[in-house]
Amino acid sequence: MFNNFIGNHTQEMIENLMQLINIPTVMGAKEEKAPFGRNIAQGLDYILSLAEKWGMQVKNYEGYAGEITIGTGDYRVGILCHIDVVDAGEGWETPPFKATIKDEKIYGRGAIDDKGPLISCLYVMKYLNDHQLIPPSTSLRMIIGTNEEENWEGIQYYVAHAPILPHVSIVPDGNFPAICYEKGLLDFNLISKHPSDARLPIQLISIEGGNGRNVVPGKCMCQLKVSSEVFLKERIEERLEALKHTQISYEQGLLTIETSGKSTHCMTPEKGRNAIALLMHALYELGPLFSHHEMVKSFKHYIGKEYNGQSYGCGFEDALSGKLTFNIGKIYLDKDSLIMEANLRYPVSTPYEVVKEAVEQTSLKAGFEYNQIDHLAAICMEKDAPLMTCLLKAYRMITGDEISEPLSIGGATYARAIPNAVAFGPLQPYEEELAHEANEYLSIDSLFKMTEIYERALTLLLNEPIDRANL
Repeated sequence: MFNNFIGNHTQEMIENLMQLINIPTVMGAKEEKAPFGRNIAQGLDYILSLAEKWGMQVKNYEGYAGEITIGTGDYRVGILCHIDVVDAGEGWETPPFKATIKDEKIYGRGAIDDKGPLISCLYVMKYLNDHQLIPPSTSLRMIIGTNEEENWEGIQYYVAHAPILPHVSIVPDGNFPAICYEKGLLDFNLISKHPSDARLPIQLISIEGGNGRNVVPGKCMCQLKVSSEVFLKERIEERLEALKHTQISYEQGLLTIETSGKSTHCMTPEKGRNAIALLMHALYELGPLFSHHEMVKSFKHYIGKEYNGQSYGCGFEDALSGKLTFNIGKIYLDKDSLIMEANLRYPVSTPYEVVKEAVEQTSLKAGFEYNQIDHLAAICMEKDAPLMTCLLKAYRMITGDEISEPLSIGGATYARAIPNAVAFGPLQPYEEELAHEANEYLSIDSLFKMTEIYERALTLLLNEPIDRANL
């Protein structure tokens, strides 16, 4: 019956996803009833209107979150998704906010993170509602967050204002077969306190790179004022022209240096190439005649091109969740202060206090002021927990995969936002992680495969409620 339903709604489902991708739900300026900008508000309204048209109960929490409910029973199963996306960044071969189908793949920012899974689960809700398959004792609720890619203010508002939370939930924003461990997350800024010398022949005029701390930056650029063109030719060009992924140009007394990296999600920085680190290396090559040499020397010594924080004194790792990851995602000048936005994700067995102290101590030695922005504690759910067992059962029933086991990730999902939640899909074990990358896509085959899995999992959770004493 479910396969017939999906077959009858295939084109409609794809069109709904493409229309949602076409709304550029990137964080914007606060407006009335749009705390995270009008585009995110438009995306939320699109989904709530669609669900309401299908006969579901909807509620908008002042633009901070959305809620879609079917069924009236006391035992509540939740689905936590998010409508917002990261900036498009550089390197796209198709328009990031105009969904494009090519080779049976839907390209566009948010296709896999998290609009594809959201649409998938919404169609499962439509199927269950249309066919009256919600048991009288249960209900199913989708909760839609609005700034998951930033500071989670939206989901926090929901948790504070919702009268009752789900008993168990899935979060379609991770990997199949399921996520059992999520690393701790620490967001902070590093503000350079190094001296700069205005008398030196190479002066920093501007610098900017990256879109945010949670993305490995793909571009970084600075402008320098050089005392003379002769000095430029003799002392600078020969040092920089041999560097990989580095372009230089000189016009009207200003030297521009631009580095090209490879963007990727900061939870797997080793898959990318950090353009900020490349630019710092180029600036270090200028030597002590550069006005900010002390800062770039410190960067090279303590951060460099590493991804694991080893030189920063926080290279922790464990057998459960692997190595700490360290990412400088954005750099800019604010008046006279050079600021870097950083993110690290630490192993589940390493105490937060140990990580924080290590970073603070190294920052002090390195000449950076440490300014903490946010912290999310690590979470764990044992593989034999009732909720995990149920989700694995559903995954294996649909895929036939009896080998893959629950994973540990560096990602931070809404599974941390409420009790008894597990990140479950959408990424299959054989698929490449494309979240936050250029040319993000979701294959049409994967869209329908995840929908099958979600239908089976939600049906099991609704019809076989987990004993609340075991939660």
